[in-house]
Amino acid sequence: MDGALAHLRVVDYSDSLAGQYCARLFADFGASVVLVEPPGGSSLRLREPMGQAGESLQFFHLNHGKQSLMLDRAAPADAQRFAMLLRGADIAVLPADADADAVSAANPNCIVVQPSAFGTDGPRADWQGPEIVLQALSGMMHNNGAAGREPLFGVANRAAMASGVGAYVGTLAALFAREQNGAGQVVRIDAAETAATMCFPYVMQHIYNGSVRQRTEQAVQAGQVLCRDGWVCIWIYNFRWQALLAALDLPELEHDARFADPAERRTNWDALFAIFQAKVADMSAEDLVEILQQAQVIAAKAYRPSELMHNRHLDARDYWEEIEGKRILGPAFRLTRTPRRVQGAAPALGSAQQLAWPAQTATGAASAGRPPLEGLRVIELTTAWAGPMSGRVLAYLGAESIHVEAPNRVNSWRLNKDRPNPVNFPDREPGARWYDRSFLFNSQNVNKLSCILNLKTEEGRNTLRRLVEVADVLICNFRPGTLKKLGLDYDSLTKIKPDIIVAELPAFGVHGPMSSYAALGPTMEMAAGMSAMIGYPGGQPEVTGPSYLDPIGGFNAAAAILTALVHRQRTGEGQYVEVPQVEAAMQLIGAEILKAGETGNDPAPNGNRVSFASPHDAFPTSGHDQWIAIAALDEGQWQALCAQMGQPKLASDPRFADLGRRRDNEDELTKIIGDWTRGQDKHELAGRLQAAGVAAAPVQTPKDVAEDPYLAHRGFFTELEHPDAGRHKHPSLPMHLSATPGAQVRSAPPFGWHNRHVLENVLKLSPEEIAAIEASDAMATEPLEGH
Repeated sequence: MDGALAHLRVVDYSDSLAGQYCARLFADFGASVVLVEPPGGSSLRLREPMGQAGESLQFFHLNHGKQSLMLDRAAPADAQRFAMLLRGADIAVLPADADADAVSAANPNCIVVQPSAFGTDGPRADWQGPEIVLQALSGMMHNNGAAGREPLFGVANRAAMASGVGAYVGTLAALFAREQNGAGQVVRIDAAETAATMCFPYVMQHIYNGSVRQRTEQAVQAGQVLCRDGWVCIWIYNFRWQALLAALDLPELEHDARFADPAERRTNWDALFAIFQAKVADMSAEDLVEILQQAQVIAAKAYRPSELMHNRHLDARDYWEEIEGKRILGPAFRLTRTPRRVQGAAPALGSAQQLAWPAQTATGAASAGRPPLEGLRVIELTTAWAGPMSGRVLAYLGAESIHVEAPNRVNSWRLNKDRPNPVNFPDREPGARWYDRSFLFNSQNVNKLSCILNLKTEEGRNTLRRLVEVADVLICNFRPGTLKKLGLDYDSLTKIKPDIIVAELPAFGVHGPMSSYAALGPTMEMAAGMSAMIGYPGGQPEVTGPSYLDPIGGFNAAAAILTALVHRQRTGEGQYVEVPQVEAAMQLIGAEILKAGETGNDPAPNGNRVSFASPHDAFPTSGHDQWIAIAALDEGQWQALCAQMGQPKLASDPRFADLGRRRDNEDELTKIIGDWTRGQDKHELAGRLQAAGVAAAPVQTPKDVAEDPYLAHRGFFTELEHPDAGRHKHPSLPMHLSATPGAQVRSAPPFGWHNRHVLENVLKLSPEEIAAIEASDAMATEPLEGH
């Protein structure tokens, strides 16, 4: 069976995590991908973590399925050969310092992709962008860690890897456009802008009412307990309180004055979890999770990376694969007709020295201004963030996305279930229809139509089936089995629309022992092996903001859907798409998982400190809870930092003279640098350090992000008028296509705002049919009370 992308030829000339991951995704689905390397090989061949045989596990993870061609571009013959290779490519993935426009001009048929940290122009174009810098600038790092302590950047290189997924999405959209107009274009994406997109939308809350979320505020209704074999995260929804107490056999707490009211529970959170801890200390973590999930209480074990290698759920799903005797991670997403087929392990340097491709022939010119997915229709049965993010990406790229909710099952991000908290609304005014004014819903549902259908009624289901007849994609992020219960599963829908693409986003996949488990961003981060590597020394696992894995799941779902769309465009075949969000997220820490699996040793949480750089931490600056991230990535940066501190002799101090000694004396070093940064402005200091060649960034608050000059230069914010919430800036997405750009053109829809439009203009029903549906229980313009 040919892969969905088997017709494509890809030149990967990048030397970045984002570029090589983007290109690997093309190889996963059948494209012929050649990695062009300089003499000595890509720098990623030396990137930590290293395997026991001395090879880079990062390179291994990012490059399976590719071939390697070694070229010295300073040599005329190799330069000419490289130019010929580019002229034969469908896709060229370039480094940040390449001339993307010149490559595009030489091969107008080619999609030229250029991932970078900050772009090639504007503020910060010359800044260094390691992960700690990207997370600090995005607003995410400000959310992480304990109040009063240094904020935490997270783990590994998740922002850069997410940018690779975004580059893949943008490139697929450009390919989709090329099939219609015959012309290529340039796709640009910055890891810094991607990181801002992944940040929980507190920036929208600030734009709405000036709020600046603090780490002293409880961000999530969750806590952790330590079982005999690991940590478990427990999420406490108010409406599942009695179920939680029953599952833990603690009925007496229901009438305990400290916990009876949700507000009192939050006040006494530590005392509550101390009781839970005493109850479960001798239990197995997986047994506790099973008990809680059976009671429909969301919980997850914080798996250590090494535990994932022999995880009963992943094993039942046949997740792990072996290539040439080496274990690799399974697919980020699964396509039924065109599944991933890995073509080989990461290549040896120069393994394809004889490779040559014929030149492409330009067949058209891009129609500038028209979005690439214009004409496609998407139905969203989604809630919260992951599912809506996938639909938002497709809508940004031009698809018509119809967000379907039920009057008795409202998108949770409309904040309809609880008493309105003024902090979540424009000018701190909930208003009469507060569910139309939530900063959460309104930040993630731009460009969409709202249609309310009660799918528990036959009329509601029939109306949705009629929508499927005129749709291209259906997205669902409810629990596995929900669509089947409604008679709307893939097999049923193909009888209505044979070429429909149906994408589901179950946290743990559609089959396996944990497939029925409910999950949220923090519990998925636990299950994916990330949280076990994040935290302070000796402390509990930490999560990244309120819901870091949700937008990553949304990006992966958009990537999977676009892969299926490109296949359908060429063959007419639709298919079922499964996006197990935990498995998709594991790709972002793939090298770390492989390392732990190889050695049996798991990285212990160590704040912001890492093995490859010192200092690599957050340091206090002027103002309350204000910080700067500083990372000396090599000896030159360490010396430059000492010079900026006015202490050049510190560079040769025996305690700090090389990386190993700095790491041995990191506590002393942290105090010295903290004494210097304290009292300085974080923005000015970061600018001075970057100008001196030292990686640094202010740890930005939502206010800082809203006023960020780099994001303003990128056009990250779009002013949109909402019928109820008013006119505000809205955060956008990081994929920039030169000829067929995406755009944000209208605000998120009020509840049921497009009911009549869908019936009249999309389904083209008669006035009598419309009147009958509107008069029935199948449609509504307001949520049912309590839902």
